[in-house]
Amino acid sequence: MKKQLVIVLLLFVLSLSVVVSAQEVPVQGGTFRYGTTINPRGMFNPILYTEMYDGYVIDVVYDGLIDIDANLQPQPNVAKAWEISEDGLEITFYLHEGIKFHDGVELTTEDVAYTYMTILHPDYTGVRFGTFNMLVGAQEYKDGTATTVPGIEIIDDYTIKFSTVQPHAPLLSSFGYGILPAHLLAHIPVSELETAAFNLNPIGSGPFKFVEFLTDQHVTFEANEEYFFGRPNIDTLVYQKVSQETIPIFLQQNRVDFIEISPDQFLQVSDLQHIDTYIYEALSYSYIAFNLRQERFADVAVRQAITYGFDRQLYVDLIREGFGIVANAPMPTASWAYTEDGIDPYHYDPERAAEMLAEAGWTPGSDGILQKGEEKLEFEFLVPEGSRLTEQMALLFQQNMEDIGIKVNLMFMEFSAAVDRVDAREFDLFTMSWSLAVDPDPYSIWHSTSLWNDPGFFNDESDRLIELGRLEPDIEKRKEIYAEWQQVINYELPSMFLNYGVTIGAINERVKGIDTDPGPYGPLVGRQLLSEIWLAD
Repeated sequence: MKKQLVIVLLLFVLSLSVVVSAQEVPVQGGTFRYGTTINPRGMFNPILYTEMYDGYVIDVVYDGLIDIDANLQPQPNVAKAWEISEDGLEITFYLHEGIKFHDGVELTTEDVAYTYMTILHPDYTGVRFGTFNMLVGAQEYKDGTATTVPGIEIIDDYTIKFSTVQPHAPLLSSFGYGILPAHLLAHIPVSELETAAFNLNPIGSGPFKFVEFLTDQHVTFEANEEYFFGRPNIDTLVYQKVSQETIPIFLQQNRVDFIEISPDQFLQVSDLQHIDTYIYEALSYSYIAFNLRQERFADVAVRQAITYGFDRQLYVDLIREGFGIVANAPMPTASWAYTEDGIDPYHYDPERAAEMLAEAGWTPGSDGILQKGEEKLEFEFLVPEGSRLTEQMALLFQQNMEDIGIKVNLMFMEFSAAVDRVDAREFDLFTMSWSLAVDPDPYSIWHSTSLWNDPGFFNDESDRLIELGRLEPDIEKRKEIYAEWQQVINYELPSMFLNYGVTIGAINERVKGIDTDPGPYGPLVGRQLLSEIWLAD
């Protein structure tokens, strides 16, 4: 939503009549600064990264076999075309000839095979095996009982076929991972790949070449002059670290060209004459995860009571100033699989929360804190720093919990350090957000075998529905399956779902070639448009 759209229709029509076509001809040159409030970790490897801020770098350094467009549909990229067999068990990709990595070496199917074979390798330390475990021979290779994967077959330098043991609905959309250069990495043992110097000095085939990463300052790139799909219009791309509170100043002083702003900054930023604002529902949700490995949180009644006891609508209305949608399941409104059927909204009801806790055996101790036997309902809440909204949400949660006899000790921690604690399962509760893939397949986050299953949620019915959804090619039937799955999650609440993402993007009007009617990926379409935008001055 651009603020210019509030002008009267007559002036808009008149403006169209005087547009000079030459103004829309892209020009080359200049530096585009993309603002971000969180520092990348520095894992710039497309099959090993886990944080979206590293993903910003990966998006522009690498190209995948496919891209996802603004309408969330797969489009050719490194692969110029593909064929899917009638039985849905085989997909063959045909690569462009002449695509080169940043060091001048041509990208071929050897690099594609290396990328996906590494994900399946027994010593792979990343979390993406489950995305491709349906390939023929993948499990045997992972288990070490086979030395090859028949489901990955190089036909020639520019043709490669993937075969699955059964139909897999999300398969095509899964092939967006950046292609790694085998000639630079194949000699490194897979078990050591995570610590390779390459990850901090990435070389891909994408529109921008990596130049420099300075922690807490910026990541800098230069245009790939030999980019197969055409040199980017801008000369230099910078991901600029900006503290949340200084965003309006950076925008006013033209020190960043694009950044996502917080709801409380919307009015101030909208008043800047040279800044346009866009509001869009994102493929994301925020949540508070319970550690189900602990006996107290293994009780669904406790999880439900805590959810009834937190005023999530107040959080959206007051702290987020209405820029959000209360969430009750892990399927965003922007997804085609979203449903409200059979979903309990868990409206704020502290009296019901107190009753449920009493029925579960929790009674007030001498200090007023609920306890069962010798155990108190007191826990640490891990909160990543860097977002005022998140920090204020945590304070509201702490107060709401105190109102029903639960003591919450807030632990504010730098984002990467918080991720490390979560990965080590050293938490009681934590809060974060998920940015999701185009296909709603929840396997990589919610299946009991997933390494990203942070709460430790093991549920046979959930697993069954997740696996069934992957097998079903008919989108309407998949909707029904995922609706049933959301009902399971909505009842079990392995996490309390806070809000579906509603993002506000602010962009300098000198930036041209953006998507002025953004979908879930925003005006820069998941940063893909960074290779096409240009600067008017």
